Amino acid sequence: MRSFPKSLALVAASTVLLLAGLELFLRATGFSSPAWYQSDPILGWTLRPGASGWFSREGRAFVQVNSAGQRDREHTLEKPAGVYRIAVVGDAYAEAMQVPMESTYWAQLPGLLEGCGFQQGKRIETLNFGVRDYGTAQIYLMLEKTAIRYAPDLVLLQFDHDVRDNSPALDPIQDRPFFRLDADGALRLESPANPGQSYVGRSSPLRELYRALVERSRTLQLALLARERFQLRFTGMAHAKSESANEAGLDVPLLAPPRSASWDEAWRVTEALIANAGEFASRHGAAVAVFTVPFAMQAHPDAALRQKLQAKYGVADFTYSERRVAAFARDKGMLGIMLGPAMQARAAAGGAPLYGFENRELGFGHWNQRGHRAAAEIIARALCASRS
Repeated sequence: MRSFPKSLALVAASTVLLLAGLELFLRATGFSSPAWYQSDPILGWTLRPGASGWFSREGRAFVQVNSAGQRDREHTLEKPAGVYRIAVVGDAYAEAMQVPMESTYWAQLPGLLEGCGFQQGKRIETLNFGVRDYGTAQIYLMLEKTAIRYAPDLVLLQFDHDVRDNSPALDPIQDRPFFRLDADGALRLESPANPGQSYVGRSSPLRELYRALVERSRTLQLALLARERFQLRFTGMAHAKSESANEAGLDVPLLAPPRSASWDEAWRVTEALIANAGEFASRHGAAVAVFTVPFAMQAHPDAALRQKLQAKYGVADFTYSERRVAAFARDKGMLGIMLGPAMQARAAAGGAPLYGFENRELGFGHWNQRGHRAAAEIIARALCASRS
């Protein structure tokens, strides 16, 4: 057997030492980028219980997923005496990995609501069930499957222009559950064929070994994060909602009433899901407030850019889907809260973006800490007014 060339042995040894040094350095500096999601046969994907680490794809925050799989602190299943519980169901705006947990809108709500006497004599507790890229179907199923078990007094249901997410004909993400309307108008669930594939990949022994290695190696996590950032920057691989959007993050078909059978069907499914969520929560003793997340452009501080795009698409503003959902919620006896107009006024008055981060793009993306504060104050004001 021929001996291994000394030069190659030296290179191999140097590489091992370099990688070991990098691994130690990353651990010493606290770097981590774990696998946040796991597949779920009903919901498609959920957060992975116990996952923790630094999230820096947009903004930067240390994220801890609790033992029940929520980006939140630990909560008992049984509601403590003297507590008023608010269950928050939504997508990435509720998951809110971009900011520290104490800066999220839902974490700020208890203090704001207690300050206005929303529930005199009770301690207000928010429970966060938000998961990135969830559509209305998953939000409804999360409420039915998990959130309601915590006996909430109020369900705070987020709508983030999720109409496309509720149609298999329109949505680029296919590994999620979809509902269809039967001839009699009843919703029928179709479970995902390959749940969570876009988040956790196909399962196999080799894949599981690979995931186990990634979980244990900060170096591999760094390499995967670097690859993702390269793809986002140079190949335009934004997350699935952005792939189907138009200019400046606007989903143009949602700026006006539907103009095709597919979009009309998607709207009818969306509204049926919101109605079902309200009825389900009510049967379990919970009130429901539906709040709408505006397009980032709606709350962009650059009024000239906003007006240019409004003229281009022939609309007076970007609030059609917000107005429609808030009005529908009110018609069904729920509280409908539109964030768009108030957030636009806040951005115009302050001149500072409520969306975006320096490490991605200010003005676009998800809420920064100013955005979360604005949302918390607007929602709290509406809830406080509803009690008067």
